[in-house]
Amino acid sequence: MAANVTKSDRKKTSYFATVPPQEILPIVNGRYESSVKGIYVIGDVTGLPLVKVAANQGASVIAKMKFDDGTAADDGRLDLVIIGAGPAGLSAAMEAQERGLKYVVLERNKIASTVRSFPPGKKVYAEPQFVRNESKLDFDEDLDKDEFLARVNRLVDERKLHIKEETEVDRVRKVGERRFEVETKSGKSFPTQQVLVAVGRQGQARLLECPGADNAAKVTYRLHTPEDYNDADIMVVGGGNSAIEAALLLMPHNRVTLSYRGDDLFRAKEENRQLIEQAQRDGRLNILYQSNLKAIRDDEVDIDVDGQSHTLANDHVIVQIGTLPPVDFLMDMGLELDGVWTGKRLALSVVGLLVGIFVYFYSKNFVFHPDAAGEGKLLLPGLESIVGPTQLGFAAFLTGTVLPIAWLSLLALKLINGNMQSRGHAALFNIPHSTSMLIAGGLLYAGSLVAPDVLTLDPSAAGDGPYFVPGFTWLYNVVPKYFSNAYGLYYLVYFSAIAGFGLYWAIKANHRLIWRRNLTIIATQWTLWWGIPTFLAVFIGRNPWTPLLTRSLNAWPLNMGAFNVDPAVGPGDPAWWHTVAVVGVVWAAVLTFIVIPLVTIRWGKIYCSYICSCGALAETVGNGFRHRGPKGDTPRKMERMGFIFVALATVATIADLYGFEGPLGQYNLWVGTALAGAVAIGLYPFLGQRVWCRMWCPLAFWMNFWGRWSQFKITPEKGKCIDCNVCNQYCQMGIDIKSSALKGEPITLEDSPCVGCNECIVRCPMEILHLGDLPIAKQNASASLPIVNSPLIKPRKREVV
Repeated sequence: MAANVTKSDRKKTSYFATVPPQEILPIVNGRYESSVKGIYVIGDVTGLPLVKVAANQGASVIAKMKFDDGTAADDGRLDLVIIGAGPAGLSAAMEAQERGLKYVVLERNKIASTVRSFPPGKKVYAEPQFVRNESKLDFDEDLDKDEFLARVNRLVDERKLHIKEETEVDRVRKVGERRFEVETKSGKSFPTQQVLVAVGRQGQARLLECPGADNAAKVTYRLHTPEDYNDADIMVVGGGNSAIEAALLLMPHNRVTLSYRGDDLFRAKEENRQLIEQAQRDGRLNILYQSNLKAIRDDEVDIDVDGQSHTLANDHVIVQIGTLPPVDFLMDMGLELDGVWTGKRLALSVVGLLVGIFVYFYSKNFVFHPDAAGEGKLLLPGLESIVGPTQLGFAAFLTGTVLPIAWLSLLALKLINGNMQSRGHAALFNIPHSTSMLIAGGLLYAGSLVAPDVLTLDPSAAGDGPYFVPGFTWLYNVVPKYFSNAYGLYYLVYFSAIAGFGLYWAIKANHRLIWRRNLTIIATQWTLWWGIPTFLAVFIGRNPWTPLLTRSLNAWPLNMGAFNVDPAVGPGDPAWWHTVAVVGVVWAAVLTFIVIPLVTIRWGKIYCSYICSCGALAETVGNGFRHRGPKGDTPRKMERMGFIFVALATVATIADLYGFEGPLGQYNLWVGTALAGAVAIGLYPFLGQRVWCRMWCPLAFWMNFWGRWSQFKITPEKGKCIDCNVCNQYCQMGIDIKSSALKGEPITLEDSPCVGCNECIVRCPMEILHLGDLPIAKQNASASLPIVNSPLIKPRKREVV
């Protein structure tokens, strides 16, 4: 709700994003500091459009900032420049003033300009009610627009806050370590130590795109005073609360038509829907659903209504189709934005993919215990003619002498700088990206120690491996040699990470649904899925129980060997082993064709979030990346590919059962190893942790088939969704939860691939989403404000198109 910075006179920034614009958010740490040290971001722009939350962030962020004691006053710099005078910026200003900081608030319009633009009588809600107001902003109850503004103005006057209105920021320029120049459109510059961005998410209005839309005399994007319009033909474009409220306010003294591209005003609050639908029934205004403006002229407009063209008399067009976040402004400051792909993110995703390929295709050839090693080293072909003894000697000198000295010097400087900054002093000498340089240097040094024992340029010293990687033998004093190759150790780390991160996220969320999910995950993974079968193989060697237990939870077509007896028993094994193996195959069929469908029908796809090892890793290790899953129509269309993989899995399995091994081998290589392993896990931090589950997993689509009859649902409290988009942002499956919540309709498996992770329920700031039916206490609660007849709304018959 703060002021916002427009960039209309600057060349638009080009970028590629895998999420909708409303989910493009600046990346900040626990102190609200962005990727640019010294620039902090709070309020609506961080993705939570709640006044009370924004005010609390403003109070909290000041205490978390680091300032150089006394240096700002000495050189004329400010301690802090706050951009935006909304609830977040005002709260931060009051906290800064109380702490004696030298600051200024720059506001492009008027204080609390977003609230000022509200229609008369619109409420400013003090939600969520269960969150305490920790700020100095006097806001503990719902207030109408005028009362809220009166309180804000009184606080500003009483505290004499340093606010410069009508001062639009053009850019923020970094001139040194925690040294910035904040430049305004008027040409004035404010040097400062820190910058606090509290501009909200409404960077600029979403523009109407049709001939004549640039007619500023006729087309407006904000309704300031309804009294300016009288006895006019007005077209209001939009289907949200702002558009409906504008139409209702203009209706008594004008001829109003509401144009909306959808077929249902589901985004509007229930009381607004009832008012405008009643007004339409009474003939006091006209609503055109599934309509789009095609052209705007001086005294008429062309509009397409459900495929048919109409021309209507028109004096004014008021556009209320939403706003766009200030992406250009944030990117111009150099902030890293979640959802936007940069060169750095692309490079890191390639690295992640290469790591995934190495783990799943080549790691078995590298062992950490000498007893498991083969003969020879790994040959690097073609380099022996380029790299000779001189080059090798020089490389050894750089990595063995120069690198350690440089690395230790950098580490010492970083420790000194950290100590000085913790005491409020400037850094001795700042080196950008020092942490990354230390990590890269450490890895390079470790690689230089290992490389001579693993790699060779001499063909005569080469061998087929496995290749011994020194330095890890100590590990096997506590870890069985069963995990002595990199692939085996990877799975030990894999399931250990599930347990560790599962507990970490459960403690952090501290919610019963997350505790239940994560403890179930840990229990299933460390017992029947992986723990017991693996440690039986570790301690008693080859046995009939490991394959049987593996099949107990791992269903076909995720487990492509579920119906094959041969891997479990071979020639020379006891006869009863064969019986155990057959029991395993029978159970695999029962699990796949009876248990999984019945569980899905009763409880939904809980297999994905509570049992499956892929889902277990996604819900624990990958939990911090869930908001990076691709969103929108294109990814949803790509999800249909899963049925292709069900067909491929079926063909490969049948061919294998008839003795044709080729199809199953190719399927396991390209689907089971490449897609499910290397690609899916390698791209976790960049495309979210459910790419495999959404796009390719055949078992997930087997459950999707049965989901159309499932009793599973997540039910919203009707009329209470605030359109904040948090549920959509953190939905790893790309489901449009918000639209269902706005309609008051449940999310089911009939039209979504929901895996029942419960994150939307836990993260909803209004706590209006519920697993299953609404609690009895919520069913009878009124979800809406009272519907009253306004004395301003007088009957006026309209001709309906």
